Amino acid sequence: MQPKTAYNKALQFIQRASWVLCTAISSTDGWPDHSYRTNFANIKKYPSLAKKIDYKKLENYFPINKYSTRLKSISNSPKVTLYFYDITTGEICQLKGKMRVVKSAKKRIELWQDEWERQFPDGPTDEDYMLLHFQATWLQYYDGSDSYWGLLKDAVAGKPDNLPQKKNMWPARNINLRTDIKKKLKTKKK
Repeated sequence: MQPKTAYNKALQFIQRASWVLCTAISSTDGWPDHSYRTNFANIKKYPSLAKKIDYKKLENYFPINKYSTRLKSISNSPKVTLYFYDITTGEICQLKGKMRVVKSAKKRIELWQDEWERQFPDGPTDEDYMLLHFQATWLQYYDGSDSYWGLLKDAVAGKPDNLPQKKNMWPARNINLRTDIKKKLKTKKK
C-alpha cells in the first residue's frame, strides 16, 4: 500500500472509530499506562468538532481533570501512542506523537462538549477542566483485509479455501508523517 493511500485510509478509519486506547508513560512507576478515551475525531458522533479540529494533521483533543495522574505523566513525558481498532473489520491504526496541555481558555471553551458536564459540572469554566492536544508524527495502518478475523469471516461465509491462500497475514504500512507524505502536513503552533 502506498503511503498516501494508507494515510487516507487511516484518516477515514480514525474519523469513524468510537474509542481510542491512549498509552503514556506513568510518572509514578515509569511503565506504560493505558486508558480508553472517547474519540472526538469521530465526525459522525461529534459533527460540531469537525470544523474545529484539523483531522488531516491527525490531531485530537481529550478532556482531563487537573488532578489526574495522567496529566502529570504527560507533563513529564509528552510522548503518547493512540491505538484505534475495529473488531468487525480488523482495521488497526496506531498513531505516535506528543500530547500537551492546552493553555488557551478560548480553545477549551470552543471544544467543550455538553457530555463532559458529568465530569465537570461547572461546564467549560470548571476549574478542574483541562484539555489535552495530541499531534501525531507517525502512523501505522493495517486495513484488516488479511486478518485472522477476516479469515474467520471468510470461513463462516463458506469461503474456507481463502485460508491457505493468504500470503502476508499482517501487511501493515508504517508512515513517518514528516517524510513519507509528499504533501507536507504543517503543524499549527497553538
